[in-house]
Order: sequence, then C-alpha cells, then structure tokens
Amino acid sequence: MSDINKLMRSGQYAEALTKTDAILAKHPRDAQLRFTKGLILAEQNRSAEAIAVFTKLTEDFPDLPEPYNNLAVLYASEGQYDKARASLDMAMRTNPTYATALENLGDVYAKLASQAYDKALQIDPTNNVPQPKLTLLRSLNGNATGGTVPRLASAAPGQAAQAQRDAKAKADAAAAEQQERTRALAAEKASQQAAADKAAAEKTAIAKASADKAASEKAAADKAAADKAAAEKAAADRAAAEKAAADKAATEKAAADKARAEKAAADKAAADQKQKELLAQKEKDKAERLEKEKADKAARAEKEKEKEKAAQAEKLAAAEKAAQAKAAADKAKADKAKADAASDQDKNAVLAALNSWARDWSEKDVRGYLGHYASDFETPKGASRKEWAEERRARIEDKGHITVKVSNAQISIKGNIATVRYRQIYNSNRLTVDSRKTLVFVKQGNRWLIKQERSGG
Repeated sequence: MSDINKLMRSGQYAEALTKTDAILAKHPRDAQLRFTKGLILAEQNRSAEAIAVFTKLTEDFPDLPEPYNNLAVLYASEGQYDKARASLDMAMRTNPTYATALENLGDVYAKLASQAYDKALQIDPTNNVPQPKLTLLRSLNGNATGGTVPRLASAAPGQAAQAQRDAKAKADAAAAEQQERTRALAAEKASQQAAADKAAAEKTAIAKASADKAASEKAAADKAAADKAAAEKAAADRAAAEKAAADKAATEKAAADKARAEKAAADKAAADQKQKELLAQKEKDKAERLEKEKADKAARAEKEKEKEKAAQAEKLAAAEKAAQAKAAADKAKADKAKADAASDQDKNAVLAALNSWARDWSEKDVRGYLGHYASDFETPKGASRKEWAEERRARIEDKGHITVKVSNAQISIKGNIATVRYRQIYNSNRLTVDSRKTLVFVKQGNRWLIKQERSGG
C-alpha cells in the first residue's frame, strides 16, 4: 500500500493500477486494495469502472460508509443526483456521525433544489425571482481532488454530533431557501399533480383490491380441489396397500408349504443316495486294496531290478571318472610344461634385451641404445620423447668411455609386461655408480622394449 500510495501521489496512476491489480489477483477479498483501485480509476476519469468497483464493495462490505460516499460523488459528477442522494443515505445508515457524508448530502439536496428552481424558471421565464447563488452548490466537497474522498478520521463523540447538526442545518437552510423561491411558481402545478396522483392512486387501489379478491377466491378453490384430490389418493393408496398385504401373505404361505414338501422329498432322496454310496464305497475299497497289493509286489520287484542297474551304473561312472581325472591331470601337466617353456623363453628374451641394451650403451651406440625404448616410454619429468632422446644422446656422446654391467637380474612376467630388478655397475671417465635398478619391458611384436625406468630394487 505504501508503494501504491507513493505512485498515486506522484500522478503515476497507470503504474499504481497495475501494481494494485497484481496484488488483488492474490488477495481478491482485500477491501482496502479494492477501495484504492476505485480511487485510481476515478482519478483517471474512468467513472463507469470506478462506479462498478465501489458498487461491488457496497455489496461485499455493506457496513463500510466510504464506498457509498464515493459512489455519491461519482454519480453527482455525472448529474445523477437522485442516485447520489440514495448512496449518501446508505452511508449515513452505516455511520450517522460521518461528517463528510453529511456535508455532501447537504450539497446534493441544495443541487436538487436548484434544479427544481431552474425548472420553475423554464415554466415562467418572465418571472423576475432573483437567480440563486449556485457556485458552491454545483460541486461536492468530496470531489475537490477529482473524485478522491479520503477516509474520515474518527472524531470525538461531541465533535461528530456537532458536525452532524451543522451539516444538517446547512442542508435544511439551503433546501428551505430554494423551496421558498420556487413555492409561488410551483404551488399550482404541485396542486394539480397532487390531484392527478390521488386519482391515479385511488384507481390503482380499486384495481388492486379487485385483483386481490379474485386471487383469494381462486386460491381457496385451488386449495379445496387439492384437498379433495389428496383425500381420494390417500383412500386409493390405503386400499392398494391392504390388497398387497393380503396377496403377500397368501404367496408366503404357499411358498412355505412348497418348501416343506420339497425338503421332505430331498431328505428321502439324500438318505437313499447315501446308502448307495456306502455300498459302492465298500466295493471300491476292496478293489483298491487288491490293486494296491498287486502294485506293491510289482514295485518291490522293479525296485530290486533298479537297484541292480544302479550298482552297475555306479561302477561304470567310477571307472569313467577315474579315466577323466587321469586325462585332466595329464593335460594340466602338459599345459604347465608348455607354459613353463614359454615363460622360460620369454625370460630369456627379456634378459637378452637387457644385455643388448647395456651393450649398446657401453659401446656408445646411441641409435641402438634408443631403439630399446618403446614408443610409449614414460620419460622422466614429463619431457617429450624428442627432448629426452636429445638429452640422452648428448650425455652418452659426451663421455670418453662407458662401461655398463648388469647382474643378479630377477624377471617376473605377467602377460605382455615384464618387470626386471637387477644390479647395475656404471663406469665412465667421469663417474662410477653401483646401484639397484628396475626396468619395465613391454612386448611389442617379437621384441621386448623398455616402457619405464626406476632407481632402486
């Protein structure tokens, strides 16, 4: 509400209306928001929409005086003073001490009196009755800001009563002044109109009395006919109910007799059938006993026969199992011998590759030395293969002589990967080192090439 009021004070009514509608979408029953929307529409001169908003507020919240007061201001701005007066009367019913409504009501009465005076002047334009001072009567105090009527702050009981008396006195004085001005010119017309109204009222009363009498007589006749029809229907319903009860009793008795006879016949038939079933069961039990003895005898013979067959099959299975076990043992021994031979062959190939590598190094055969390294060799410190190769070439060629000896090689192979732990004695014209080293070879084609170098065993 603070944001909306700020927008209204700065004249940004479109933005204020948009924000109000957005909040009303979430809180459609909020009376204060709906009242504010009516004020914004009035400020935008959208009187019809503002009237619709305030009218709906009076329907949903009939005890609030402000919507009635604002409706009166909007009606008055359109010249609908009768509607304005009715709305202010409703505002006074909700709050008799509402001073703004009282003042507006006085102005409306004064405006109505002014219109009557203007009409009287039109009847006799030659009449020289002085024109009233209507400047203040043609606008409402509550409409001073374009239709916005702020809520009235609560007043003390004595101040509110005095404001009510002052506003009523003002309205009475204005009305009396205008009535006095128009009395002379409108008296005759009022008398004629009263006579015509009286005649019309008498005619209407006579017609209404005749219509009421006819309606009363018709209602009495309709009631008598309805009572007679109801009595006849009740008698018919009673007779039908008695006949239905008698028919039902006879039907139930016949059904009971038939049920007893059917039950007796069924009981006798059941007893006969049971006797037959007992005799048949005895014969069946005897036949089943003889058949069972015969089957038991045959089963015992078959069982002996099957037992003999099982013993023979068990002997054959044991012999076959022994043969299979011997064949499996022979195969395992052959496979192991084959695997041992292959492993020995691979170990010899790895050892040969190790010695060849040491020999090429000792002979300073850089090309042969570098040829012992795999294409995916893990160079130290993440250097490129080219950088590493150039660095190795420089270090080898820089020495006057090199001797590399390997001994105590321990080789373990798993698939295409061989790990070799050995003792290495390196000697050059500048350095002599005796250390433990580890090389990891990978088999690529028929060659074992170095994939990784590590110091230590």
